[in-house]
Amino acid sequence: MKQFHPLTIERIERETRDSVRIALRVPEEFEGEYEFLPGQHLPFAITIDGKKLRRTYSICSGVDERPLEIGVRVQPGGAFSEYAASTLSVGDTLDAMPPGGRFRIDLDKANARDYIGFAAGSGITPILSIIKSVLDYEPGSRFVLFYGNRKQTTTMFIEDLYALKNRYPERLQLQFVFSQEDQEFPIAAGRLDADKVRELYAHFCKGLDSAAAFVCGPDTMIRTVTDTLVELGFDPDSVHAERFGVPRKGEAKVAAAGKAADHASITVIMDGHKKAFEMRRDDENIVDAAAEHGIELPYSCKGGVCATCRCHVREGEVTMAANYGLEPWEIKAGFVLACQSRPVSESVLLDYDKT
Repeated sequence: MKQFHPLTIERIERETRDSVRIALRVPEEFEGEYEFLPGQHLPFAITIDGKKLRRTYSICSGVDERPLEIGVRVQPGGAFSEYAASTLSVGDTLDAMPPGGRFRIDLDKANARDYIGFAAGSGITPILSIIKSVLDYEPGSRFVLFYGNRKQTTTMFIEDLYALKNRYPERLQLQFVFSQEDQEFPIAAGRLDADKVRELYAHFCKGLDSAAAFVCGPDTMIRTVTDTLVELGFDPDSVHAERFGVPRKGEAKVAAAGKAADHASITVIMDGHKKAFEMRRDDENIVDAAAEHGIELPYSCKGGVCATCRCHVREGEVTMAANYGLEPWEIKAGFVLACQSRPVSESVLLDYDKT
């Protein structure tokens, strides 16, 4: 199982009035563990006022850029984000697990493809990493980005995007959309709803041979943009989505597969070792039940989004309450999210080592 390691803050800068950029230095002995694919994220663990918190933040650095950078949007009442903006300083450390996540791109210098990105708000963070890496690693590829925000002053990484546009003027196309600011041209005003996606695609994507689309933002925006791109002819498998924030419970229910008794025996395999415990079938989930027995299983968001808790069901059967982090092929292959899973069979064997 991946372990948390302390990363040192090299820089912390105000990105907008409600967001910060944090640069993290990885200890030399762990550098190999923190190699990442563009689009992936870092799970963090902190303790504030005696309360343990886990949060996940996407890497915005290009694949070869160091130190690693993340962007944090400060949410009112957000324990981690307010702590990051008001308390952290250069020289402090943050415990972070090595990068992970299914939202990513595999680069190939031989590629000559057209990519499209739709981002809303802080959803630009992983897409910025993808854009930087594509433009640097795939000299024959192009990228078109549609980026929605309330106002220009709240737009994260806008200077980074303009710098990339100046560096790659023929290969990067930027189109900003603002919902609370008057714009000279109507196409640049509004929200990234279905009509806006159709309008943007018709105006700016003529002649593109799009290999893939990357979509990141709130859950409603994700569903709207994804459905509209499929309507416009995209293969659903070529539209990749990353949700920021946990969707409302009940939106992605996976039905239970049968009637169960009161208790079940759970065995987990991590790093080649087995650990076992029992749990009630009406317990909240396998991750929390394991913690009650002193067994720490990997997790971060506990909302079925980040896939940090991904594992393979080798024996037995479970049911997931929600899934926003696994692809259909992973579910078919027997992978589940432990933070959303409850046992159905009397015994379950979960393998965290299988990839």
